[in-house]
Amino acid sequence: MSEQARGRDAGHGPGGRHHVHEHDAGLCEGTRVMTLEGNLPVEYLAPGDRIVTRQGARILRRIRVQQLHDGPVVVRRGALGPGLPAADLRLAPSQAVHLRGWRGRRLYGSDLSCVPVARLIDGESICRSEQPERPNAYRLELDEPAVIYAEGVEVMSAALPVRAVHIAAE
Repeated sequence: MSEQARGRDAGHGPGGRHHVHEHDAGLCEGTRVMTLEGNLPVEYLAPGDRIVTRQGARILRRIRVQQLHDGPVVVRRGALGPGLPAADLRLAPSQAVHLRGWRGRRLYGSDLSCVPVARLIDGESICRSEQPERPNAYRLELDEPAVIYAEGVEVMSAALPVRAVHIAAE
């Protein structure tokens, strides 16, 4: 266990976790997310942690946990550039990944593209997991969507659901 993760409960403690059952985006267990405390495994995060985003630090508001219906997509170490990701990265198939620069231009005609990781599968450096697993995926919810860093790769966070406010007519 990393020094930063000591004293944390790997998601087994009370509060802050909402288990859902629909197929959605998320980071699989073991994925390290950049926080103000260092890179921490996603299962050790808790509401109130400060997540490093492209726009600066943001407060983690809620974590939704779900078991994947299909196996995760594995992005092999270095598949997106030198040291990106820093280690093999396992993501839910619909997890949005940011492609910057030449990769975005070459694949999607834009310097910055946000695409589900399943669309990047090439069968070699980005592929479906070969192991028959259905891991938990963690969806990190901030006040608004932001680019966060998972194993050094830019991925999209989730946002808290917008609740409609109904004002009674007088």
